Amino acid sequence: MKDVTKVQFVARQAILDRNENVFAYELLYRNSSANYFPTEVSDEIATARLFFDSLLFYGIENLAGNKKLFINLSTSAILSELPKLIMPDDVVLEIIERTQQLDEVLPAVEQLIQSNYVFALDDYDGDKKWNKLLQKVQYIKIEADKNIETTLVRIKSLKSEFPEKLLIVERIEDYDSFNLIKEAGADLFQGYYFSKPQLLNYKNANPSQMTILGLLKLILQTPFDFHLLIKKIEKDAALVARLLRLANLRCKTSKREISSISQAAIYLGEDTLKQFLTVLALGDLAENKPSELLKIGLIRAKFIELLLAKDKELSDKGYLLGLVSIFNSLIDVELPFIFKELSLSNDLQDALGSYSGKVGECYELCLKIEASNFIGIKESQKKLKVEEDFVMHCYAGALTFADEFII
Repeated sequence: MKDVTKVQFVARQAILDRNENVFAYELLYRNSSANYFPTEVSDEIATARLFFDSLLFYGIENLAGNKKLFINLSTSAILSELPKLIMPDDVVLEIIERTQQLDEVLPAVEQLIQSNYVFALDDYDGDKKWNKLLQKVQYIKIEADKNIETTLVRIKSLKSEFPEKLLIVERIEDYDSFNLIKEAGADLFQGYYFSKPQLLNYKNANPSQMTILGLLKLILQTPFDFHLLIKKIEKDAALVARLLRLANLRCKTSKREISSISQAAIYLGEDTLKQFLTVLALGDLAENKPSELLKIGLIRAKFIELLLAKDKELSDKGYLLGLVSIFNSLIDVELPFIFKELSLSNDLQDALGSYSGKVGECYELCLKIEASNFIGIKESQKKLKVEEDFVMHCYAGALTFADEFII
């Protein structure tokens, strides 16, 4: 029989600890009504099968780096013991709010726990029907309410009633909410609050940040001024040390040792040099930000670059756009300030602000994947005339690229 299983879109969202370090990722996957399996198989089982096919196809190590992966399970997925396809050390299994047949699910969960699987109760609403399962899970997840005071009361109540459970708050949209939720006692935090500027203020960029922006402007300008960049590097001892270390690591099989900046730069080549220096500069800008923010920028950059790989000029612009998309959040300024300091071309400004042009459309597709907006993804695919499998392979490649850069 012909295998009609299609690889599904999978994306991820970071779960951060109280210090804003990445604790784990939640896997976000398409819950499609399309039936790629025989009609006698239910949609729920088909969805679960497709999910695991995608997970096993790409591999947990490529989807989550070295972190745990939170994955949602349907009722049938739990009852059919599908989680045993993956190792318990790598995952946290989420019991979703739509779970049914709780009397049957409970013993299935108990059996999986005996095999060292760990569970979370997703979107807990306080209903008594969850009481028995609550005793079995290690994590409780709730969503941040629009009324923040309601959320804070719930957090304090849950931490008082279940002090041994780790409480995860989802859908945190801004830093003010994050700080209040943290003070209320939540353990883990989920949402794109950290990807937004804390204060939109032109005065926030300090002198050291301006120096780094100057280096970035030099790295990213066209045409590339190799000699001017070398002069800039020579003035920064730490940058020189890191550049020489990278070059020597790259040529460790060679008997000669690289001992000058120009020698290192020539050996590495323009593309590697620009990429390396850009990541270092962004890392310095992101010193007081969650590392996941920089990782998002790298994922966007590499994803757009891979999508447009057939056109070198466009792919270079796409890589730049992905990185620039997080600059305002790195240093808490408005985008027009970034446009001015980096002398960004009008077409890149339009791509970033209104998704215009091929690069802008690719950027919009990336944002839709991040948000698990699968209807929007399909619309973008049609607009860009790209196949689903190609898009997902590009995104998986971007995840791996970012994870390798930031450990």
